[in-house]
Amino acid sequence: MKQKTDVVVVGGGPAGSISAKLLAESGIDTILLERDTSFGKPCGGGIPYGAFKEFNIPESLIEKESKSVRIVSPSGKNLDIELGKKGIAIVERRKFDVFLRNEVVRRGVKVVEGNFINLNTEKNGYCVKANVRGEVTEIYCKYIIATDGVNSRVRSILNIKPNKYFITVSEKIKGIETDFCEFWFSSSHAKGSYSWVFPSKEGISIGTGSIQPGTAINLLKLFKSRRGIKENGHKRIYKIPLWKGDLYNKDNVIFAGDSAGQVMPLTYEGIYYAMKSGEFAARAIIEGKASIYKKMWQSTFQKRFYFMDKLRRYFYKNDNTIEKLIAFHRNPEVQEASIRLWLMKDSGKESLNKYIKIFRKLICLP
Repeated sequence: MKQKTDVVVVGGGPAGSISAKLLAESGIDTILLERDTSFGKPCGGGIPYGAFKEFNIPESLIEKESKSVRIVSPSGKNLDIELGKKGIAIVERRKFDVFLRNEVVRRGVKVVEGNFINLNTEKNGYCVKANVRGEVTEIYCKYIIATDGVNSRVRSILNIKPNKYFITVSEKIKGIETDFCEFWFSSSHAKGSYSWVFPSKEGISIGTGSIQPGTAINLLKLFKSRRGIKENGHKRIYKIPLWKGDLYNKDNVIFAGDSAGQVMPLTYEGIYYAMKSGEFAARAIIEGKASIYKKMWQSTFQKRFYFMDKLRRYFYKNDNTIEKLIAFHRNPEVQEASIRLWLMKDSGKESLNKYIKIFRKLICLP
C-alpha cells in the first residue's frame, strides 16, 4: 500500500501529538504513525499547571494534584516547599496520550497504528516504510518528525548514535496516600539520581533510577525499605535519556522529545519539554525550514538545560554534594527562583539569570 502526505510524525506521545495538531491547524497534511495506541508509558505523570492553559488541554485530565514538594536528604533531613495555589498536576499517561491523539484525529490527521521499519531518501523527500497489520505500507512525504522515544528507530536507521540513558523502575501501589511529590536522595538507592513517591489516582507511584544496568530493581527494594513501604505493585522498567543537546534535525528529519534527549537535567522532567519540542518542530515546518527548529529550541531552553546539567554534574557526585544542594534550597530566594523556572516555566532571561547568579554565588560555578 502506498500513501502520500506532507509530514509523517513517527511516535504518538505528547511531542508527536502536539506537532501533528499544530500542523493540521495550519492546513499541512500529516500522518501520525504510532506503534501501539494502547501503550501507557511508565511515568510519574507530573506536569506544571500552566501547561494545560498553554496547550489548551482540559484540566479534567488531572487525576491528582500536589501543592507541596518534599525533598529528603541522604541523612534523612526533610525539606518541604509550598508551591502556591497551583503546583504539580498528575496525569495518567495512557489517558493523557490518548486524549492528545484524539485531538489530532479531530483535526483531520490520519493516525496509523504500525511499526516504523525504514526510510529512504527520495528526490522530493522521503519514503517511510511501516508494518501496518502485517502489511508493508509506504508513505511518501517531504518532512519527518521523529518523536519515537529514547529507543528511537529513526535515529538508528540514520546511523545516529543512541542516547545515553539511565534506567528507572516504578510501581503503582494502592492503599497508600501522600499529599507531596516526594524526592528522596541517597547513593544507597539512587546514585546520580533520586527516588520518588508521587500521588496517583488510587495510591502512589513510586520508583527509582540507576545508570548501571541490572541494579534498578534491587535499588527500588532498598528505597521502599527506607520509605517504610511493604506493599508491592506491578514493576515497570523504562529508560530516560540523558540530555546532550547535539541532535535537532538531519536535513528534513526533525527529532523532538525523548528521541532528541530533551529531558531536563537535574530534575529529569520530560513531558512539558516534549510538548514544546513538538510545537517548535511544527513551527519550523510551517515556516518551511527544518533548520530553524534548532534555533527556536536553543533560544528558549539551551541556556537553562546547559546550566541545569552543570548543577547535575556538580551536585549528583556523592551524598555530601547532594546535602549541599538541599541545604541551598532552604534559602527562600532559591525556592522562589526554582519554582519560577521549573513550575511556572518562566522563559524570561531575567528569571534565569537570577537563578544562575544565585547558584554561582553559592557554589562558585564558572
